[in-house]
Amino acid sequence: MPPYAVFVGLVLGLSLCLALLAFNTADDVAHGYLHIFPVAIIAAVLAAGFMIPVPSIWNKIESRDQNASVQRRVLVLSIVFLLLFVGLSAVAGEAIGAMGKEAGQLLADSAERLSLGKGIVQVRGSMRGSIPSQIAAYKEIGPAVERFDVVLHRLEIELPIYDKKFPARHSSTSATLRWVKTDLRRNDLLKQEIQVAADLEFSSAATQEQLWKERKQPLPDAEEEFAPSKY
Repeated sequence: MPPYAVFVGLVLGLSLCLALLAFNTADDVAHGYLHIFPVAIIAAVLAAGFMIPVPSIWNKIESRDQNASVQRRVLVLSIVFLLLFVGLSAVAGEAIGAMGKEAGQLLADSAERLSLGKGIVQVRGSMRGSIPSQIAAYKEIGPAVERFDVVLHRLEIELPIYDKKFPARHSSTSATLRWVKTDLRRNDLLKQEIQVAADLEFSSAATQEQLWKERKQPLPDAEEEFAPSKY
C-alpha cells in the first residue's frame, strides 16, 4: 500500500479516537465529573496504536517522494483535519453535556419540589390543638420551607430556559411554571406565618391568643386566593 495512503489512514484513525476522547471528556466536564469508561480506554489504546507508526511512515514518504510541496500540503491538511475534528467533537460534547446537566438539575429540582411540598402539606394538615402546639409545628417545618423556597426560585429560572430549548413541551412546561409561581406566593405567606409563630413562641398565653388572631390568622386566609398545588 502506498505510504501516503497508509499515512492518511493512520491520521483518520487517530482523529476518530482522539475525537471520541475529546467528546467524552468535554461531556464529563460539563456535567461536573470525570468518569473513565471502557470505550475511552479502548479509544486511548487505539490512538496510541495509530500514533506510533506515523513517524516511520512519514520517513518513508520523505525518502520516496522528493516533492516537498506535496508533502507539506498533505501534512498541513492532516493536522488541520485532526485539530478541527477533535475540536468540533469537544464542542459538541460540551454542549450535549451542558444540556444533559441542565435537564438533570431540572428533574432533580422538580422531584424535590414535589417531595418538600408534600411534606409541608402533611405537617400543616395535622396542625390542631393549642397555639403552642401549632407554634411547634411551624418551627418543625421551617427548614423545609426555606429549602422549598430555594428550589422554587431555581425552577423559576430553569423552566423558561427549558421551554426555549424544547418548545414542543411548552404546554406542560408553562403549566408547571404557573404552579411554581403560585407555590412561591403561598410559600412567602407561609414564611410570614413561621415568623409570627417564632415571635410569639415565648410570649404569655394571653398575648399569644391576641396576636395569633391579629397577625397570624389573616395569612392563611390570604393563601386561599391561590389554588393549592397537588403533590
